[in-house]
Amino acid sequence: MGIVVNIDNAIEEYKKSGKKTAFENSLRQVLEFAKDDINLKSVSDLAYLLATAKVESDYSLQRWESDYQCGKAGVPYKDAPCQKALDYYRSSDGKRNYYNMGTDMKGLPYFGRGLIQLTGEGNYDKYGKLIGVDLLNNGDKALIPKNSYKIASIFLSNKRGGIYKKNGEKQNTFDLARLGDLTLARKSVNGGTNGLNETNKYYELWKNIIENNLDSKKKIKIVLGIGIVVLLVAGTITFIYLKKKGKLPNFKLPSFFKKVFS
Repeated sequence: MGIVVNIDNAIEEYKKSGKKTAFENSLRQVLEFAKDDINLKSVSDLAYLLATAKVESDYSLQRWESDYQCGKAGVPYKDAPCQKALDYYRSSDGKRNYYNMGTDMKGLPYFGRGLIQLTGEGNYDKYGKLIGVDLLNNGDKALIPKNSYKIASIFLSNKRGGIYKKNGEKQNTFDLARLGDLTLARKSVNGGTNGLNETNKYYELWKNIIENNLDSKKKIKIVLGIGIVVLLVAGTITFIYLKKKGKLPNFKLPSFFKKVFS
């Protein structure tokens, strides 16, 4: 489906709200990718993707965990992160040693990369397969902008069972946000509630911004579509009523309508 917004106006409104990002160009890229993203079914979906991206990477498609220890954040490395970052991944101070949880063909662990900071060998394997890219052997491919966006989109639209079920049916992160269960939506991304309040705040902000800046042609299509459905329903009800009352003019119905209204 995709969600098409006036990108310039949306970003301007974002700035006027007092919000900032160090990665405006990347935010523009994200909104461009969103235009053709079949996983986005509603304004809510794009808003939640953007809210998650803000909290995880400040909208950067190329951020990686602890990049700030190696200089400017969001700048891809050539072969491997600097030693400070590698030491952090190897450390078990307050976290697990990433190197003990598997490494790719380059010898690098599966640390957080990309728009929503994909982390862990299992996730690199699973979501790499889902987007058709070998992330397991080369985790750095998660930092390629189009891959980074696809990972975020497929991660948030992937159905989950267990605690994420509603009325016995699996839900994805987008579903949970639309249903108003923002705590569970955040848990499906973070594993806990870290960043919950900030994510919720940006979710509400982006819903308003997107609504205000939906592509005018798309708005017209939505209005026309709703109008046509309403007219068809009203016309059908009127037709059935008049037929039952015997007030229809005497003409022959096409075979299709005979089957429907007989």
